[in-house]
Amino acid sequence: MDRFVRPLWAVVVLLGVGLVVGGMVAQAVGGGEGVDHRPALVGIVLVVVWLVARVVRGRELDLPKGGGPGRAVGRALVLALGLLLAVYPSREAIVDRVEAIGDEKPAVPIHEPEALEAALAALSDRAGHRQATEVTISTAAVWAHMPIEPGERWVRLWGYQQGDVTEAGRGNDAIQPLSADGQFSLDEVAWDEIQPAFERARAEFVAENGEEPAGYSEIHVRRVRGDGPGNGPLRIDFGFVGDGRWHYSMDADGSGLARDPG
Repeated sequence: MDRFVRPLWAVVVLLGVGLVVGGMVAQAVGGGEGVDHRPALVGIVLVVVWLVARVVRGRELDLPKGGGPGRAVGRALVLALGLLLAVYPSREAIVDRVEAIGDEKPAVPIHEPEALEAALAALSDRAGHRQATEVTISTAAVWAHMPIEPGERWVRLWGYQQGDVTEAGRGNDAIQPLSADGQFSLDEVAWDEIQPAFERARAEFVAENGEEPAGYSEIHVRRVRGDGPGNGPLRIDFGFVGDGRWHYSMDADGSGLARDPG
């Protein structure tokens, strides 16, 4: 019977590894929604059981060496079986994700009014309120520093990209700004005025330089310095990449767009 022990334990650990790796593949491809994590959990248990048995019984449970091509093929088949058993329950989620990727249309710049409002609504839903200390906007994502509770100084970083909301992690929570006076309501900002202002500034750049800007900085919405750091008026600012200084700012209601001197 002893000669069957090592091959049996080899099957256990290889099957466990296959289940764990297959679970990781299902999670990565399936995107988390509809993914069955139970096979991966079983795989983890199998690997842990093998590790404990290996400690108790010593090197006799090491994977057998040698054996030629037949043994290598057998191990590959066990690993493949584990992968299949882990991926199969999540096949619908994986197929849906792959089809969605294939059907994706070119991304709409996130600072366009409808896309931006959808992003802010999603961030507010996840945070549970509409207070923020800073919002940063790029062509593809929106990031918002939002207090864990309105009025608190502890803030959490939330991100929105391609319809998904993510958080930077509770380990990244920070005290920002120095006082709660730096917070503002998302309703204080005329978000639909950002795109028109951006286009006016871009037209000015083109008129003066004869070409489109090579790029632009992220758009920031935050309070500027007042009596203390970050407790002054709420402002929107952005800039273009080109010769000279091309930095613009305006009031939160979309008025007063001006190119900063310098």
